[in-house]
Amino acid sequence: MKKIVIILTLILIGLFSSWYFDIWHKPVEKIDKLVGKNYYYALKLYFKTEPDKHYKVNINHQLNEFDGGIYEKKCILKDTIVDVYTWNYLNCKKTIWVGKTKNMKYEILDAIRHKNNIKF
Repeated sequence: MKKIVIILTLILIGLFSSWYFDIWHKPVEKIDKLVGKNYYYALKLYFKTEPDKHYKVNINHQLNEFDGGIYEKKCILKDTIVDVYTWNYLNCKKTIWVGKTKNMKYEILDAIRHKNNIKF
């Protein structure tokens, strides 16, 4: 009986540690299923809450490394202003870049999941 308790305790510690340290995810991962979708679609069906942070960037100005990933989407943009939304979770953040494109007004240009301790 003592061995079973020890084994179960070790399993629980292992599961909690893998969840807490988020070992099953890379430091930065693209959220492909959101790219090309409408912002309001993602807000309603994927995130289900308002973002924790919102700011705007101008694609024609020098962007930092974090926002620089949207340069490749410049050719489909109809406006130079891109909205950046971030949701904070316990172990990670999820960020999307939304712009006005030829296809739709609030198209998600890029979407990533990144661990909280990542520095860009």
